[in-house]
Amino acid sequence: MFYKNVEFYNVAEIIEQEVEKCFTRIPDKLRVALNESAKLRAFSTAGCEIRFNLKSETGKIVLKTESESHLAEVYQGVFKVVSHIISPEPTEIPISLPGNMELLNKITKEKKFPFDAYLTRVILPHLAPTNMVKIEGDFALPTKEQTPKTRYLAYGSSITHGSSACRPTGTYTMRTAQLLGVDLINLGFGGGAHCESQMADYIAERNDWDFATLELGINMVGGFETADFKKRVEYFIEKISATHPEQWIFCMDLFTFYADFEPASTKQDEFRRIVKETVEKLNMPKLIHIDGREILKNSSGLMIDLVHPSPEGMEEIAKNLTQYIRKFLLKS
Repeated sequence: MFYKNVEFYNVAEIIEQEVEKCFTRIPDKLRVALNESAKLRAFSTAGCEIRFNLKSETGKIVLKTESESHLAEVYQGVFKVVSHIISPEPTEIPISLPGNMELLNKITKEKKFPFDAYLTRVILPHLAPTNMVKIEGDFALPTKEQTPKTRYLAYGSSITHGSSACRPTGTYTMRTAQLLGVDLINLGFGGGAHCESQMADYIAERNDWDFATLELGINMVGGFETADFKKRVEYFIEKISATHPEQWIFCMDLFTFYADFEPASTKQDEFRRIVKETVEKLNMPKLIHIDGREILKNSSGLMIDLVHPSPEGMEEIAKNLTQYIRKFLLKS
């Protein structure tokens, strides 16, 4: 969405407060209809960016988080400029163009990088609700030619959201998008990927994505019965794929996690089977099942909870997923 000649990318609504403005990644009407975790995590700005072309010599953006301090990153096109720690106190991010813009622009054009060098991107903290306090400067909106033509939508749990990633651009979704040269729409909700029909309907209604990954199961394996999971997943996958038969949709079941190391545990295998069989029964040419264990193969890529990928695990997922997706996209 657009505000004062800047784009708030991956932001569905701005909610006005007394002085600040907070962002939600999904429409607020949908947000309040979801489970409690998704309601809260929708305010976390995973995959959200403030994008603009700077016309004045300098500008500034003032942000704050609602609780703990978190990292934001500034990019000029594909080139990293600087990181900033955004705290619960108003934090100023000064904006100016680098002195070597002509060279950055030349390299960008020669290498055909996906983002224009003159496009400034403030990549917001992925784990924290981030509020905008002030924005000052002479800005112009991005043009279509300045951003990737292809958009990748990712739905899933805290793993998709980016838990345990060290920086906003270190999530597996962002790294996958970078490796593929596409733009990311992050719809990961820590603890809240419950495959509600309302969320399926919302993703199906969107016409701004070209391919999608649906990470299914880890947030439901503990609190949902198998029959309920099956009912939700069948609707979720069928609704989205039937509405978008021309888009590649990759349905990932559970990544490697602690239950896989417990011989007596079988529920996770039932959940994986449900995802696989749902895809097979629909028998659609661009609907693909992915075994999560084939994407995160190395168990040393897990955090100590044996659920969330470490930064190394995030990178492994990104590299394997990129390789997998690229095979199919090349067929299009």
